[in-house]
Amino acid sequence: MKDTDVKLQVLICTFGKVGIRNIVTADHPHVDGVEYLVSWQLPEGDEPVPEELVNRPDFKVIKSATRGLSRNRNLALQAATAPFCLISDDDVHYTSEKLRLIIDSFEHHPEADIIAFKYASTGDQKWYPDETFSLAKPPKGYFISSIEIAFRRENILATGIHFNERFGIGGEYMAGEEDVFIHDALNHNLHGIFIPEFIATHNHASTGVRHNATPAFIRTKGATFVHTHPHTWPLRMLLHALRHNSPDLSRFQYIKQWLDGATAERKISFNCKHRH
Repeated sequence: MKDTDVKLQVLICTFGKVGIRNIVTADHPHVDGVEYLVSWQLPEGDEPVPEELVNRPDFKVIKSATRGLSRNRNLALQAATAPFCLISDDDVHYTSEKLRLIIDSFEHHPEADIIAFKYASTGDQKWYPDETFSLAKPPKGYFISSIEIAFRRENILATGIHFNERFGIGGEYMAGEEDVFIHDALNHNLHGIFIPEFIATHNHASTGVRHNATPAFIRTKGATFVHTHPHTWPLRMLLHALRHNSPDLSRFQYIKQWLDGATAERKISFNCKHRH
């Protein structure tokens, strides 16, 4: 497939031998105008690309000896060439119809730099609103996931936006990379919308669902909220602490972990501002 024929690239991030086998067995559909760009992290040593992917003209595989999900997302973003990109993981499944829907959505919404969609899952009980809205004004109870995010590549690159590598699996904070990415994009005057259409299935619980009451995840919340709500994070922390109800983590421990993450991120933000 010529690069000029590709309208949408699905940016699949994966890690190690197990990750690449997940992609092989996922049965990704052949779709005109769609290419799958796999960013494969192999920090333990090189491996050959499986023949099943080598033999598919709609697949490209790049390799890296790095670690960290956000680092991997950035590698995929740097290697991408299509007008539209969709963030993906190695355990996400698509249909031809849904991938074409993403392309159509960008063509019908020329004002949108970023479009967030929905995914179906047996592992996450996620609530979505029924109407389109601006990502700058999300309704209460809505939160975004990485595999729902599609964007216009040139507009993202023009602003210098990338995934903050302190956030996400393998980083200092175990999650939050999508919230920080969207926040930074909106701060650079990019326009994002949510469209209530399912585009994929993902039949495993997300990191947030699996770990949402653990100290490491609460610490991540503190860091994420400092970045995305720099003026109101203390009030948000107190409100979340009041609602917190887990036998595994007391309210005092909850606040302590949140403050630990918030303090660490504030220190980094302060140093970055004064360095420039």
